[in-house]
Amino acid sequence: MTKHLCTAEHSHSRASRWVQRYLPTLADGSVSAPVLLDWACGQGRHSLLALDRGWQVLAIDKDPSALERLCEQAQEAAYSSALHCFAIDLERPDSLDMLRCKALDLGIHAIDALVVTNYLYRLHWRAMMSLLRPGGLLLYETFAEGQQQLGRPRRGSFLLQAGELLAKAQQSNLAIFAFEDVVERDEQSQPIARVQRLWARKVDPVSGADPWLG
Repeated sequence: MTKHLCTAEHSHSRASRWVQRYLPTLADGSVSAPVLLDWACGQGRHSLLALDRGWQVLAIDKDPSALERLCEQAQEAAYSSALHCFAIDLERPDSLDMLRCKALDLGIHAIDALVVTNYLYRLHWRAMMSLLRPGGLLLYETFAEGQQQLGRPRRGSFLLQAGELLAKAQQSNLAIFAFEDVVERDEQSQPIARVQRLWARKVDPVSGADPWLG
């Protein structure tokens, strides 16, 4: 029990405040719980947060060593039965097909929530959205234009343009509940990062309705 609490508290302290704020807490952490996909998860700070809040988690990243560390932490916290880690390079042309096959092997046909932080690969936006079921939750946070004046990343391919994340959500017919395009500041009010953040749900593709409001 002590390991469980320590790991959970550690994941909470490292997780994005945006994800902490809007990721729902579920009733339990059983393997039959709704499925969250942690996209380009790194060492899994949001996977651990989601596990602690009762989600079943698919953690995807190209770094096997990071995934191995995540699995170790999940095992220490008695979450291993609800965590599935896959080493996939998400910028490969066949990466989404690989992910779908692995999910189907687990009996998973759609994703209930998608978390993406500090990652941008525009070519797969539509494919990412196709993984979400109607009513599925999207939490997205990454760097935006202006970040190159404050630090890494500096390449334009890694930086959202002004209003780009909001526009992508609107084009995908998502129900948007919160959006930010802000400059983060430290305790001395010095700018440290430029980011965009989104909280949205996928509406029904036929009726256009948000299933969570029905």
